[in-house]
Amino acid sequence: MCREFKPVLTKRDFTERYAAGEFGNHSPTWHTLNDFMLSLDGKWDEKLYHLRNRVAGGETYYNIAGLEAEFLWKKQSNQTDFYVSEMAPTEKTIIQGELMRSTNGLYLHYSMEPRPMREALSLRSYHIYGIMADSILRHYMDPQSYEWTMELLNRYPDHVVEFSTYSIEWGTVPGYNTVWWEVRKY
Repeated sequence: MCREFKPVLTKRDFTERYAAGEFGNHSPTWHTLNDFMLSLDGKWDEKLYHLRNRVAGGETYYNIAGLEAEFLWKKQSNQTDFYVSEMAPTEKTIIQGELMRSTNGLYLHYSMEPRPMREALSLRSYHIYGIMADSILRHYMDPQSYEWTMELLNRYPDHVVEFSTYSIEWGTVPGYNTVWWEVRKY
């Protein structure tokens, strides 16, 4: 029997399911300010963080220290719209983008700029289809990352899958060079 997966209809729905690990390897993430502060255990400046928004297209803050993340989070008028993730190793980015199935086969909108995805896609991005899109994914993703990406497309038809692939293994699941940032219905 084939398991059916519920479509992702809102960003808030996505973030709850993301936290539960439904979409695979991702950045270490905290969904409440209290959980984030407890995780720091007084070590405010050892890592950089990304204050993320549960509202599609909402404001986001990259490359901030723990103390700054706490300050910015507390400053928000609706704190429940935010969550924080450990900042990805953007300097080790080899490819990132948005992937979906289209009438022309796979469609990939991507960048190879070592920057946060929003910046990278607006600075320099490319569009490819079909076997070329498949080939570039196979080339840069490790085999398990490629297979999981295809599984996400199978589980969530008519969805876009956002990902970043790095030159190193990174994220919450050992053995993957790719993290999946978002799965959303188009």
